[in-house]
Amino acid sequence: MRYEEAVRYIGTLRRFGMKPGLDRMRRILSKLGHPEDGLRFYHVAGTNGKGSVCAMLAAMLQALGYRTGLYTSPGMGGFNGRVAVDGAPISESAFAEHVDAVRRAADAADPPTEFEVLTAVALLAFRSAGVERVVWETGLGGRLDATNVVWPQVTGITNVSYDHVDILGPTLVDIAREKAGIVKPGVPVVTACADGAYGVIERTAARLGSKLVRVGREVQFTITGADGRLRGAYRGLFRDAPMVRLGLVGEHQAQNAAVGLAMLEAGEGRIAEADWERALASLARVRWPLRCEVFDIGGRRVVIDGAHNEEGARTLARTLRRLGKAWGASRWRMVFAAFADKDVRAMLAHMLPLAGSLLILQSPHPRGADPRKLASLAREIRPDVSIHVMPSIEDAIQEALAGPEPIVIWGNLYMAELARNTITALGAEEWQ
Repeated sequence: MRYEEAVRYIGTLRRFGMKPGLDRMRRILSKLGHPEDGLRFYHVAGTNGKGSVCAMLAAMLQALGYRTGLYTSPGMGGFNGRVAVDGAPISESAFAEHVDAVRRAADAADPPTEFEVLTAVALLAFRSAGVERVVWETGLGGRLDATNVVWPQVTGITNVSYDHVDILGPTLVDIAREKAGIVKPGVPVVTACADGAYGVIERTAARLGSKLVRVGREVQFTITGADGRLRGAYRGLFRDAPMVRLGLVGEHQAQNAAVGLAMLEAGEGRIAEADWERALASLARVRWPLRCEVFDIGGRRVVIDGAHNEEGARTLARTLRRLGKAWGASRWRMVFAAFADKDVRAMLAHMLPLAGSLLILQSPHPRGADPRKLASLAREIRPDVSIHVMPSIEDAIQEALAGPEPIVIWGNLYMAELARNTITALGAEEWQ
C-alpha cells in the first residue's frame, strides 16, 4: 500500500462517523499481536490544554534520554504528522505499511473509524520504532475513546469545560465522568480540574485506589515574569524548580506546565538532579503548532490559535489582551472559521470585544459552519465592527495584512493549519 492509497482508505471510513466503544479496537489489537503491550504510556485527557501538556511531556522525556513516541489529534502535516518518534513524524512509507496491517486486521462487517485506524497505526509505529515512553493524547472524552485500550503508568486530566456536549453530556459533571474513564486502578492521576469536575475525578481516584495529584495543592506553578513567554517557579512532588522558562505563549501554559511536570514526576519518580535540569531546560524549546503561535511578517504580528470552544476563546482573549498591552494595540484584525456544532455565540462573545475587524471563511473540514451564518451571528454581537465573508484563506490573510492592527487567526484547527502554511509561504517567521 502506498501513502496515497492509505489516505484514500482512511477517507472511506469517515462516512461511519464516530462510533464510541472499545470492542473494535480490542479485536484489531488482538489480531495485530497487541502492539500496546510493553509500552509505557502517559495518557492525557481534558477539554483544553492536553496537546500542550503532551508536547511538554514529550520534550522532557526526550531530554531524559528516552526514545519517545507522541500521538496527538489532530496533527500537523497530514495523517502521519499525528504520530511522531523523538519529535519527527513517521515516514509516509511506514504510515502506509501500518495502515495496510490495520486494514487487514479490521472486520469488514464492523469497519473501524478513522480515529481507530490512526490509533492502531500509532501503536504499531511505536512498537516498530522501539520507543521507551509514549505520550498518548485522547481524541474525545476518555472512557470510550479509542486510546483507552492501554494501561498507562500515569494519567492526566488537564481541565473540563463545555465541548462535544452532544456526545459527552450536557453538564460539566457528565463531561468529567467521561474524561475520568481513563483513570486506572492504582495508577496515579494528575489534574488541574476545579469545582464539580474535580469532585468527579477525586471520587473516581478514591474508588480505584489511584493516587491523586491536584495542581494548586500537591504541586504548583507560579508565574514570576513574562516577556511574551512565561517564567515561573514550580513546587513539585519530589523536586522544586525556582526558575522555569516556558516556550509556549499564554498565561494558561503555567497550569499546563504544572500538569506536565507533575505527570513526569508521578511517572518517573525522583529524578536525578542533572536529568531534572535537562528536563526543565527542554521546556523553553517547546513549540506546539496552532496553539497561540506568534509570527512576524514584515513587522506585523500574527497570532494563530486553534481555540475552538468557549473556554479556548476565553483563554485566547486573555492572552491577546496581555500581548496587545505589550505591543500598544487595543484592537485586532481577526480571521475566523468554526465548526457548525460549536457554541459559536459564546466563542465570539469573548473575542469580539477585541475585534477591529472580522474576516470569516469556511473551514476546510466537512463540519465547517456556513460563513454567512457566522457573519450574521457576529453582526448581532458587534454591529459596529467591519465584518466580511472571504472566499479563501489567501484572500483573508491578504486583507488582514492590509490593515495596521495585529492579526489573530482562530476558531478552527483545520483552517488555522491552512493559515499557518499560507503565512509561512509569504515569509512569516517565528516571533522571538
